[in-house]
Amino acid sequence: MQAGSSEEGRQFAARYAEAIFTAQQDLAAARDFAADVRRRASAAGRDPRHIKILPGISPIIGSTEEEARRLERELNELTVPEVGLRHLSARFDGVDLSGLPLDEPVPLDALPQPGDVQGPQSRAALITELVQRERPTLRELLYRLAGGRGHLVVTGTPEQIADRIEEWAEAGAADGFNVMPPYLPGGLDDFIDHVVPELQRRGLFRKEYTGTTLRDHYDLPRPRNTVFEPEPNASNEPA
Repeated sequence: MQAGSSEEGRQFAARYAEAIFTAQQDLAAARDFAADVRRRASAAGRDPRHIKILPGISPIIGSTEEEARRLERELNELTVPEVGLRHLSARFDGVDLSGLPLDEPVPLDALPQPGDVQGPQSRAALITELVQRERPTLRELLYRLAGGRGHLVVTGTPEQIADRIEEWAEAGAADGFNVMPPYLPGGLDDFIDHVVPELQRRGLFRKEYTGTTLRDHYDLPRPRNTVFEPEPNASNEPA
């Protein structure tokens, strides 16, 4: 398992990972990420089918879309802006955001460039791209990051959640999803009780297990054992 979408993370994943946990907000970007990792895997002599790409998804589920939106508003109203600001600031090396108004669009120059961030640059880039693409207010941005932590948040009926999962799978953007309920245990119960049956009806989720390990469930072959080989010009003589 590997997590991270930076240049170094992609290269490492293409060489070694069998499953990748990634944060993706946009279908086109997710599809490009998956295609890039698979190209790198092929270049490294690996079968790209033996890498499973698993974006995070945070589903907010209601029996109707109106109910789901109402739950989303309730969850958002439970958040504490000061806490959200601290978390957002930490993503960008502690930049001071306390002076920004909560209900105005986030200034495009308020956040450092992702390439200058000392922490995880891929997550900083994802947040920056979200700000540039959607121009949210600071409060709206904090809402987006509170439950999903930067991962895809989908609000709707079980059928609408399944629609989004199916869309990403058919586009080659995901081999599966890491489900991140916005609250527990109810959020997970709703996904299992209502979304999973819809996915099963569409032939997108198993109805019974055919193996006993995570590798079996991901349909991954066991990799061959590798033996360390010294560099071509390295001496085997003791120092």
